[in-house]
Amino acid sequence: MFTGEWEKSEKYKNLEVKMSKVEEGLAAKESDEWFFEYLNERFTKDVFLSGDSMREQLNLIGIVFGEAMHKAFHKENVNISDKYGYKLVGQLFARRNKIAHQNDRDHSSAAQTDITKEYVEQYISDIQAIVNAIHDIAKDNDNAINPA
Repeated sequence: MFTGEWEKSEKYKNLEVKMSKVEEGLAAKESDEWFFEYLNERFTKDVFLSGDSMREQLNLIGIVFGEAMHKAFHKENVNISDKYGYKLVGQLFARRNKIAHQNDRDHSSAAQTDITKEYVEQYISDIQAIVNAIHDIAKDNDNAINPA
């Protein structure tokens, strides 16, 4: 979007940039590197694993969350895929937090949750489906702008 290759999303148009970075960009007229450094700095500490944050970040780059989930999971329609994907991403995020921050233990009983091979394989499959769908949509956007 910044380089003009993709259509600018509303989220992109409202992206806040510190004045120090704007001044750096104005001084570096021949380079876009300042902007990409800013983005890396700005988003380095953010977590994009919840449904809301994933939806927001996809909106920033002009990809509709529901369309990505529909491409990933092929439910009856985009709305059902959106809800399914949102719930699934939320479950994956919650389990990831439980594993990372609670040693995968239940708060009330301190019992550790089992992780089966089937669970891990399904988890990997779901993540791959989401990543591949987002990647395919991004490639389609690139191809629409720069046909071969």
